[in-house]
Amino acid sequence: MAYSAQVPRADPSRFAAGGYPLPGGAELMAEVPASRVPPATWDLATSRDYLKGEVVYSGGEASEFAFVIEAGLVALTLAAHPERERVVALAGPGDIIGELTPGTQRYLETATALSAGTRCRLLARAAHADTSGPGGVELQSALALAAGRQLARLTDAMADTEVAVPARIARTLVRLGERFGHRGEDGLTRITLPITHDTLAAMVGAARETTTSVVQALRDDGLLNGTRGHYLFEPEKLSAFAARAL
Repeated sequence: MAYSAQVPRADPSRFAAGGYPLPGGAELMAEVPASRVPPATWDLATSRDYLKGEVVYSGGEASEFAFVIEAGLVALTLAAHPERERVVALAGPGDIIGELTPGTQRYLETATALSAGTRCRLLARAAHADTSGPGGVELQSALALAAGRQLARLTDAMADTEVAVPARIARTLVRLGERFGHRGEDGLTRITLPITHDTLAAMVGAARETTTSVVQALRDDGLLNGTRGHYLFEPEKLSAFAARAL
C-alpha cells in the first residue's frame, strides 16, 4: 500500500455536478468539495491507496481516522451472520467514513475497497477532535453530515429487511442510481459500478442464486438492462415495481 504526501487532482471537466463520474468514465474519481473539509486540515491529511479487495478498516478495531474517499468504491459491511456479512452501504468519491462522531472508540463497520485504485485521505482523530483550531467547526459539520447520511443508509437497509427480496433489489438499484448513476435525456438511469451479483446479494440480505433469479426476472419484464454492475433502467418504473412487490 502506497503512501504519498500529495495526490494529483482530478480534472473537474471529467465529472458531473456533485463530483460524480460522467457516463463512460473509466474510474470513480472526484474532487472532494473544499467546503466539506477545511483546506488547512486537508493539506495535513495523509493519502493512501488501496488494492481491490483490501480492507480499509475493520469493525471492532480501535478507531483512529476519518477517511475521505477521493477515488474508487468502498463497501461498508456488518457481520450480521457468522457465515455472511451484510453490505449496508457503498461509499464513493466525496463520502467520509470511519470515525465520524466524538467518543467512538472502535469502528462500527468494516470498509473494503471494491475497485482498484481506491484512494482515501486519512484525517487523524487529533485533526478533527479540536474544534478550536483552523477549520475545526467546518470539519465537525462535515463529519456530522456524513454521520447523518450513514444513519439514513442504515435506516434504509433495516427497512428493506421487512419487504420481499424483489422489492429490496429494485429499491437498492434505484438508490444506487440516485447516488452513482447518470440520468439521460431519455429518462433512463445508467450506472457502472464494480459490483457483482454477490455484492448485490450481500446488500439486500439474500442468497446469490435468488438475487440472480430476480435480476433476470427484471430483465425479462423489461424493467432492467445489463448485468454485473452495468445497469440501465427507468427509476419510476423500478420504484413502482418495488411498491407492488412489497
